[in-house]
Amino acid sequence: MLKDQKFQTVLNAKGADGIGTPMYIGDHQHVILEIWFAAATLTIKFQGSVSESVPDFSAAQALDNLWDYIEVVDLEDGTAIDGDTGISSSGAASDARIVELNTNGMRWLNLIVSSRSAGSVTVKARSFNNQ
Repeated sequence: MLKDQKFQTVLNAKGADGIGTPMYIGDHQHVILEIWFAAATLTIKFQGSVSESVPDFSAAQALDNLWDYIEVVDLEDGTAIDGDTGISSSGAASDARIVELNTNGMRWLNLIVSSRSAGSVTVKARSFNNQ
């Protein structure tokens, strides 16, 4: 039975390079992300942190701003997507993806858009527990 479901938009039709809205996930075991690329040519990467307070995901990583890119698993075929690589969209057509990330000990989640030249991306996250 799923409990404590939290649904939040992290990127809302983001049509420019930059970060989304950080999401606190410290109370949840799992996070599933729905991604919608609207004829987009861009790359998204997943950012995570175990820090007590939300880091500045738009700033460089530092001792007092700890975060890193994190791996996700594509639920279509089970492929692991390296955090430093992220997911790229070529803009030829709109596309949907669903991925899961390992949230063991994670407190904060965010996404960052880079290399955007067309279209937009929307990402919604559902965090939950199985207990």
